Amino acid sequence: MKKALLFLVSLASAVGVASASNNFSYTATSDPSGSPDGVDQSANPVDVWTVVLTPGAAGNNGEGTYYGSQPSLGNAWQEYSYQNTAPGNGGSVDANTTFAGGALAIGQTVSINFNMRALDPGTQAGLSLLNGSGNAITFAIIGGGPNNYYYTDAGSTGANAGPLGYQYQNAINIAFTVTGAGTYSATAFNGNGTDNWSGTFSGSLIGMDVFDHAGGNGSDVGFNNLTVVPEPSTWAMLTAGGVMLLGYRRSFRRA
Repeated sequence: MKKALLFLVSLASAVGVASASNNFSYTATSDPSGSPDGVDQSANPVDVWTVVLTPGAAGNNGEGTYYGSQPSLGNAWQEYSYQNTAPGNGGSVDANTTFAGGALAIGQTVSINFNMRALDPGTQAGLSLLNGSGNAITFAIIGGGPNNYYYTDAGSTGANAGPLGYQYQNAINIAFTVTGAGTYSATAFNGNGTDNWSGTFSGSLIGMDVFDHAGGNGSDVGFNNLTVVPEPSTWAMLTAGGVMLLGYRRSFRRA
């Protein structure tokens, strides 16, 4: 009986370790191009983002990153684009991260707080969940309209994400949950409304890209509080352990 109890305790400990390795939260403390640029849930300094800058058209146009404040979001990681030659000529910024716990498993949720300003017509800002080949799921908005956020995934291109209109300088919390093999549900919400949708994706979700693609003057994108929570597997594993324990106890009694 002592061996059986030891087995159950060991299993519970293993579950705790496995869950902890897939559970993290990052808060901005510095420019996303810096290292470190945030702290984790234990206040340890971490380097969360890798920044890729793409120059705009020739002339007085550009792009970059900083750490600063936006209304409704506060101090956060920031991206910006600017142009002085013509709308749409600004540079682009992509901030990429790889999930510390590995690819998202069924039941896991990744969320982030996101804020944005105005976009030049035809330009985009938003975020994508990444697989090994590129963008697996994208949530974004297009400057100049239509005045709604869209999503693109394995089964849809440019689909209307819901009734939430353009949130100029109003922070949005965006959360994606893996619901099955290649399926997910998503929610984007703030005090002005909510978008809910579900869809499919290909590959494994291994990271995130937050982007401002040539947004233009005043298009700053802020983001903070990146969080991944583990799949609710503890009960399933303990139930399996209980079945194993029951079998062990029966064989032990027979012996």
